[in-house]
Amino acid sequence: MNFSIFTGIETLPRQEWRDFIRLHPGQTVFQSPEMFDLYRVADHYEPIVLSARDTESNILAVLLAVHLRDYKGMAGRLTSRVVVQGGPLIRPGLPNSKQIVTKLLGKLVSLTREKSVFIQFRNFCDMSEYSDSFQAHSFLFHSHLNLIIPTVNAVETIRGISKRKMHQVRQSLHAGAQLAIASSPDEISQFYQILKKVYHSKVKKPLAPESLFQGFLEASRHGNLGFILLVKYEQRVIGGMVCPLTAGKSLTEWYICGLDKEYKHIHPSVLVTYGAIQYALDNNIPTFDFLGIGRPEKPYGVRDFKLHFGGDVVNYGRYERINRPVLYALMKRVLAVMGWMKLV
Repeated sequence: MNFSIFTGIETLPRQEWRDFIRLHPGQTVFQSPEMFDLYRVADHYEPIVLSARDTESNILAVLLAVHLRDYKGMAGRLTSRVVVQGGPLIRPGLPNSKQIVTKLLGKLVSLTREKSVFIQFRNFCDMSEYSDSFQAHSFLFHSHLNLIIPTVNAVETIRGISKRKMHQVRQSLHAGAQLAIASSPDEISQFYQILKKVYHSKVKKPLAPESLFQGFLEASRHGNLGFILLVKYEQRVIGGMVCPLTAGKSLTEWYICGLDKEYKHIHPSVLVTYGAIQYALDNNIPTFDFLGIGRPEKPYGVRDFKLHFGGDVVNYGRYERINRPVLYALMKRVLAVMGWMKLV
């Protein structure tokens, strides 16, 4: 089957792209045109979309990536990277699917290798079928765990949550905490200030700009991407979670934060996690996806926290290509000093 690789949003009709994603068994909102739009309005984010088409212009594959930097100048060069979440998506059953993936990867590398330190694919499913294609372009596979909770049977799902976490949920609600979907830019600003505090003190890695979260809110008002779930107490935002939604498939935890030390009797991180899982149960969403729980060989407190909510641990891993080895080594040294080694 003959095919060609196309670059850019102007080469990919939005409705055809949207239909391709919707009908694909590996569909994910992270490969959608709406996510492209979000990346485009976020500061220091540059979306890159590639597609493969046959001679009749039918879409055979889509790959949405984002080139991002956290800073300007030299610091920006050191943190310049390309990330692909849940892609590429290849039409099932194609006899030349490996060739298509190889060509897509080659095009992405050629477009970004001079301006990014590394390229990282964060897999949402088993991509081992295409390992040769990744290896052909010098990508290495690294194990990376994820936790997925089935949310089809409410009894089974709630039973999977530890008794301690369920006690904390009841304690939070009894104390007057409330769950609410964000509806105003001010709420997002409050949420973002908490995120900044958590990332500085605990996560210790660069945080996406506030424009990404404000853009997500605006998209959610139009029924796109998902929603941001907040924990409120005494009319103040004390925690929250950004929840991308892949219709009919999964609700995802993208960013989460909570003032857990300041409100020890509220447990905002626990409450918002429970709230998102309950939302999936109430709205017939088959799974809740934690998006990542770290490398299996490294202790990770966040993983220990999330495992209290049940679910199934999977290891779809990540593929990574180092474009600029010298800058990569320098980045690791600099970020180690700054306490941000979790960046990679």
